[in-house]
Amino acid sequence: MIKRIFITLILILVVLVAGLGYYLSDKETLKEELSAQLSIASGYQVEILGDLNWQVLPKLGLAAVNIKLRDGETQIHVSKLRVGLSLSELTKSPEKWRLDDLILDEVRIKDAGFRVQEFAMQGFALGQATPFQAQMLMLQAGEPSEVREGAAPVNLSGTLTYALPDSKVVPGATLSDLMIAQTTVNTRLGEIPVAADCTGWLKEIDGAAVSQTDTLNIYNGQMDCTSAQFSVSSLSWPESEVSLAVKDGRLSTTLQAANGSVNIQKLKETVTSISALAGKENPAANWPNVMQYQRLLVNASLQDEQVVADANLDNLDVAMRGTLAQADSVLNLKGTLTVQRATADQLIRLDPLFTDLPLPFYCRGTAAEPDCGPDTSAAMSIVGELAKREGKRVIQEKVQESLLDGIEEKLPEALKEKAEQLLNLFKQ
Repeated sequence: MIKRIFITLILILVVLVAGLGYYLSDKETLKEELSAQLSIASGYQVEILGDLNWQVLPKLGLAAVNIKLRDGETQIHVSKLRVGLSLSELTKSPEKWRLDDLILDEVRIKDAGFRVQEFAMQGFALGQATPFQAQMLMLQAGEPSEVREGAAPVNLSGTLTYALPDSKVVPGATLSDLMIAQTTVNTRLGEIPVAADCTGWLKEIDGAAVSQTDTLNIYNGQMDCTSAQFSVSSLSWPESEVSLAVKDGRLSTTLQAANGSVNIQKLKETVTSISALAGKENPAANWPNVMQYQRLLVNASLQDEQVVADANLDNLDVAMRGTLAQADSVLNLKGTLTVQRATADQLIRLDPLFTDLPLPFYCRGTAAEPDCGPDTSAAMSIVGELAKREGKRVIQEKVQESLLDGIEEKLPEALKEKAEQLLNLFKQ
């Protein structure tokens, strides 16, 4: 899609120059001819529905309003396009032109979770480094949708190099080759400013677009970013290293951070419930709701909407599997959280009976706003595993004592009914 948009922009100028003398006084005829030529050349069905204005002096320029591009499921709407080109560039072949300005306003892509409010380049030429600026708005759902309430714009600026090398597999076709350097991303999450510096590349696989439609199967790429303070769900960090790679239809990502904070209130509730059921002293009684951690490492991959994610946070290990829908970014992951034996400077310390015990863990919601944590309601299912570890008779006696002794005070409201059912089972 990126490739064809760039080709379309260049073809707009080619057709404009070629037909300028003939269509100089007839804008409607020019719009019809330009739309037809662009449809043939770009592969999109192109319609220029709004005004088309041009200028010749002091430089050649074009402004078109309300442009629609369609190709099957892909639908793109550009509110306004502006292109500027020095007259001296017309002596060169189009692939060697340098555009003074190339500006797109309000680009909407059907089903995308974002909207490009503005994209601008200065001095663009194929194969040469070009400064650019862009602003994206996050949406409540897939386009068409309203802008997400309270979400700050995402501003990008930096340098890109875009080329269209010839395909060696498909005669007459070109490939998309994008290099990104010195690019800065700025936005806000609530009151927290977020900034990142990124470099990367994206190359179209030769011949893949002929038989594939999924972007992950058409491109290979790599993006490496260093981000400043950031927060997602209940997790935050002052700085992180993030790498994303696309290869053979698989998106892989790695995140490394240190000395951040995480909300462990759900973990506290789970440990409190299990401790009460097992008749053990509650090690979470004095834990804070927000814990400072030393090291965070996350590895995740996505292929055909299937997600594999593993994370390590100090002595906590999380392993999850599930799905991430491409259409609406709905996340549905299930797995386990395991607490390892703590070192001297780690906060999460448990009775040896509980270490290496897999606690049910989940992530639901959307990729932008995930809800993740231990499944407190599943604490009852842990009793069976504890019974195997300590001996069924001993653990049953402790559970009965715990349930009878202060059940109203020790267990959260959501578990009281299940605890009574378990107690009745033991009495049988």
